[in-house]
Amino acid sequence: MRTRNHGTAVSGRWVAALVGALVGAVVVGSWASGERLTTARAVLDALEAKTAAIETLDARITVTTYNAEGKASLVQQMRLSLLQPESMRQEYLAPDYFAGNLTLIVGKKLWTYIAANATWYTKDLSDLLPSEQPWLLFRQILRGVRDELDDYDFGLLADAAGPYHLVGKARTKDAAYGTIELWVDPELLVPTRRLLYDVDHRLLVDARLLDVAVIDGVAPLARRIEAYDETGALRNVIQYDSLVLNSPLDPALFAPPG
Repeated sequence: MRTRNHGTAVSGRWVAALVGALVGAVVVGSWASGERLTTARAVLDALEAKTAAIETLDARITVTTYNAEGKASLVQQMRLSLLQPESMRQEYLAPDYFAGNLTLIVGKKLWTYIAANATWYTKDLSDLLPSEQPWLLFRQILRGVRDELDDYDFGLLADAAGPYHLVGKARTKDAAYGTIELWVDPELLVPTRRLLYDVDHRLLVDARLLDVAVIDGVAPLARRIEAYDETGALRNVIQYDSLVLNSPLDPALFAPPG
């Protein structure tokens, strides 16, 4: 049986779903030519078309987790920084017991810093399954990172109007989910919804994209993503508090520990 993501905080399947939708909105742009695309491959190619326009991303993000009663049970804040072609830094800012923890990835190497004991831990990404890499979907914007959607065979459901509706079935053992469904706005080519299922086609996450805007004239981005569970209850929200694209970043941010 394929492994799937687990968890309820920023390291779990909920955030993977949210970020997958979020990254999809980052990498697309004005592809619409007035003609409706007719294959899943054409839609996926359109989603990837504007990746090259993004050289850096620097954002402050709030992740709110909700309990079964619909109340916020955990609020996390972090700074996310990306540098083409293959560097990522994710630093926790809040709550206090997470503050100072960070993840640094350059190429295939991962370093994790735990502030409580001032210790770095190192791993090789090739030793980890996709489901063990919650940061993977953050990195999908990077040109040097393999697209997680490559683990699925997608088909485009026939529809003469409305959003494109794609269904992807897992085709490799590394696929984190059994099935992925995507709805894509046919004009902006921004994903508007993302459903994740396990190998038995049980719904895991329903992610919805909101508050889309073109950031710094570079690319459209959904600045709020909501994830609902199989019962329709809201479980997680990712909100961009600030976001800058293609602004110079200090290379020291991505320097591996000595």
